[in-house]
Amino acid sequence: MKFIGVMFLRYIAVVSILFAGMDNAAASIADTSDYLTSQSYIIDATQSTVTYNPGTISVDSNGSGGFSPSVTYNVSGKFTLNFNHFSWSNPSDWAQISNSVIIANGLPSEFNLPSFFSELTNSVQFAGSDSPCSGPKTADTYCSGYQSGPSSTLSGQIQDGKITLSGYRPNGTYYWGGGYTYNIVASAVPVPSAIWLFASTLGFFGMWKRAKR
Repeated sequence: MKFIGVMFLRYIAVVSILFAGMDNAAASIADTSDYLTSQSYIIDATQSTVTYNPGTISVDSNGSGGFSPSVTYNVSGKFTLNFNHFSWSNPSDWAQISNSVIIANGLPSEFNLPSFFSELTNSVQFAGSDSPCSGPKTADTYCSGYQSGPSSTLSGQIQDGKITLSGYRPNGTYYWGGGYTYNIVASAVPVPSAIWLFASTLGFFGMWKRAKR
């Protein structure tokens, strides 16, 4: 009985570390159920930019001028990347950004990272848009949606604890090129809860041993 209790507690410790430190959607969970895994990221301000094109025309009193120039901003901030598996969707694996905070001096406050679902094209890449009929759907879904103007887009790649995001978001002047083009590099935030959970499990194991004595 003592041996079974020891092995059970060790099993809990190992499983706790594996799931608390999960960095992508490669959780070994059966495809017959829906599940969600999440990872927080911090944006690297030295490598991350958002380029804003106002898409407006400015003309002076002499009638000369042209389109307002684009402005590129270095950005910082954070976001959470969620990996969703939907047993009823085809394809079944999707990425979605949430809780995003973008910080940049002078960048219009309307810009933020998109929250639409993006399809995982393989274990480390995903891509998507907010065009009609995009996102999780059943195999027999029929779409007749219509959208005027360009769509927001997003593509991403995850590797070695880092993620790169790139995409485009139009604004109200998209007919003249208005919108935001972004290229963002971010690093995964370590999960301290894994260490805490492992330590607490070991602590419980020590208390259990002392109690048995």
